Amino acid sequence: MLQFTLLMSVAARPHPRRRTRLDVWTVASLVFLLLAVAGSSLPNSWLPRNPKVTNLSDRFVPVGGEGKQGTRYLLGTDALGRDISSRLLFGGRYTLLIAVGAAALTIVLAVGFGVAAGYLGGAFEAVVLRVVDALLSLPVILVAVALAAILGRGLWTLVAILAFTGWADCTRVIRADALALRSRPFVESSVALGSRSPRIILRHLLPNLMSTITVMGTYLVSRFILLESSISFLGMGISPPASSWGAMVGEARQYIFQAPWASVLPGLVITLTILALNFIGDALRDRFDPALRSR
Repeated sequence: MLQFTLLMSVAARPHPRRRTRLDVWTVASLVFLLLAVAGSSLPNSWLPRNPKVTNLSDRFVPVGGEGKQGTRYLLGTDALGRDISSRLLFGGRYTLLIAVGAAALTIVLAVGFGVAAGYLGGAFEAVVLRVVDALLSLPVILVAVALAAILGRGLWTLVAILAFTGWADCTRVIRADALALRSRPFVESSVALGSRSPRIILRHLLPNLMSTITVMGTYLVSRFILLESSISFLGMGISPPASSWGAMVGEARQYIFQAPWASVLPGLVITLTILALNFIGDALRDRFDPALRSR
């Protein structure tokens, strides 16, 4: 019995290499995201090739291959002879801009409605919860595609559509945290001292919600990258000549057997970006969660 107890205590103890391994993945994720953001921010004149120029004589050049005029393409070309490496950097600026913009707008809406519903309560809370329940009952991708078909294919239109589909579940999370904070002694003492609701929300609730908001931000960016890529894959994303990673996958899907790199490479970039954001989100959660941090 004593040996079994000792064995269980050792098994329950955190593995000493696990934190180091997690830190390595987190650092690698940060480096990858920094490179992705830096590369996507480059002006067109700094890219290896013009991502909008077509060259039909160099169609479907494989990865690392050469065109008919001796031009070497690092990641090959697509069906129109466009350099895939340049298009990945060019499309990344739209994918990341849409995802980050939609995440920022979603956080503003979720924090506003969630804090107000959780702290004020009453009829306003009931209305917000009913709207949240109604939105959560709808299929996200179907609503996003329908709104894109109705409202058009603009960049900021797509940002608004993604924010509309994502604020409901985030509002519920923020409301739950605001409810827990409302009963804390420092909030009750502020109320007893005669502080008004706006002051309590700004001085006490929002600072204590920053950890939740930070972790939620990484989750939302990765979620919106995937959702934007799905919409663009279906042909309802931003209009050409602008492009995104999802649009690149959609354009090359009919040539998947003839030139698999044209669709696999942007799909791989989408996957790695989402994985990197998830690793960073897990690290932030471990950093801000006292229960996990104390282990």
